[in-house]
Amino acid sequence: MSDSLEKRTETTGVVKSAARTLAVLEVFQNWKRPASAREIARTLEMPRSSANALLASLVTLGYLWFEPKNATYFPTLKVGLLGEWLIGSIRRDRALGSILQEVSAATGETVSIAMRAGFDMQFITIFPSTFPIALNIEEGALAPLFESAVGIAWIAGQDIGEIEDLVAAHNKRTGIKPVALADMKKRISDVGTKGAAVAYDKVLPDTGAIGLAYPRPVQGQTVVIGVAGPEDRIRRSEKQIIALIRRLVRQTLG
Repeated sequence: MSDSLEKRTETTGVVKSAARTLAVLEVFQNWKRPASAREIARTLEMPRSSANALLASLVTLGYLWFEPKNATYFPTLKVGLLGEWLIGSIRRDRALGSILQEVSAATGETVSIAMRAGFDMQFITIFPSTFPIALNIEEGALAPLFESAVGIAWIAGQDIGEIEDLVAAHNKRTGIKPVALADMKKRISDVGTKGAAVAYDKVLPDTGAIGLAYPRPVQGQTVVIGVAGPEDRIRRSEKQIIALIRRLVRQTLG
C-alpha cells in the first residue's frame, strides 16, 4: 500500500482491507493490462504476502482471473458489471440524451454527462467534438470534484452543511492541495450569478469548461451536463452555451 493510502485509512477511518481492494482494481483501471502480484505489491507498497492473499481472494470471488502461464491477474467482466445498471439508467434517460445531442450539434464541442465518484467526477457519456482541435475526454475519465466545472456544478446543488463536510474531509487527505471554504463559497455564488459553473485552466491548461446540474435525479443520483473545449472558444461562446443548455432543460422537462 502506498504511504498516502496508508495515511488516508488512518485519518478517515476507512477499513484498510476495503481500501486495498479498491486500490488493486484502480491499478487495473489505470494500466489496462494484466499485472503480476509483484507489480501490484510494489506499486501499492503492500507486503507481498498481503498482496498474494488479497489477489487470491478476488480470484475466488470471481472479480479477477489468474493466468498460471504468466502468473498474472486481470479483472473479469464481473467488475465491469458492478456499476453497469447505474450507467445504463443514465444513458437510457431519453430526455437527458436528447439535450446532449442538441447541445453537441449546436456547439460542436465535447459534451458529457458526469457524476460524482468520491472526490472526483466521472464522465459517463461523451459526445466527441467535431472540431479538428478539441478537448478529448474518454468515458470513465475522472476530473477533480473541487476544480472542474462539472464538480463545482455538482457541489453548488448541495446544502451548505454537506459542502462544509466535503471540504473538511477533502482537506484531511494527504498529498492534495487543500480547499479554502471561502473560495468554494465564492465559486458557488458565481454559479448562481452565471447560471452554470465555469472553469478555465483548472484541470488542463488552455481549456475551458461549463457545467450545469441536471435538475432531475437519475436513479437518485445528481448528474451534470458538461461542455468543454479550447479556452478561447469556450470563452467566446460561454453565455450562449449556458443559455442553450438552460433553455433545452426547461423545454425538455417543462
